[in-house]
Amino acid sequence: MLFISEAVAEKVEASGNRLVQLRRITIRTFLEEFKKTIEAEGVNSFWESRSNGKLRNRAEKLGQEILGVFASAKLEGRGAAIREPVVGIGFVDVLVTFSSGLLHVVELKMLKGRAVPGPAQLETYMKHKNRKEGWLVLFDARKWNRRTTIPRTIKRRSGTIRTVVIDVNPVPPSKRQEPS
Repeated sequence: MLFISEAVAEKVEASGNRLVQLRRITIRTFLEEFKKTIEAEGVNSFWESRSNGKLRNRAEKLGQEILGVFASAKLEGRGAAIREPVVGIGFVDVLVTFSSGLLHVVELKMLKGRAVPGPAQLETYMKHKNRKEGWLVLFDARKWNRRTTIPRTIKRRSGTIRTVVIDVNPVPPSKRQEPS
């Protein structure tokens, strides 16, 4: 079952206007717009109880479904997103292509601890698709006071993995401190 609120759907609609106005969409622009949409309106979709630190069952799959809805709304006539295509003996989360035909390999993972999940898996998919660049989208569910920095790029033998970190567990407004 997909838990997308009306607010998330409206935000997807509004952000679509920005993408349509761009002459050329890049994978970075596309994924950054997805990040903005989730952080603005979709955070609670991932949680059974954020205050208790309990994610929904299959939260990563939910993120994949939301990205599918986002891509459908944003890429109409300008590209396509293919969910879970077979790559070698596995299933990459999403392949995105724009009107140029260039294929982008995108893997989505929930980030719950210090270790960054997914680079080895994504590297395998990059090899199978003969791509020197892959995209790792991390839904950051770590406690906001226990975070380490995630590198924007990860170098691997087969190429470069670019990361996009989406904060699905932000600091509550009541806990924010005024700058000194």
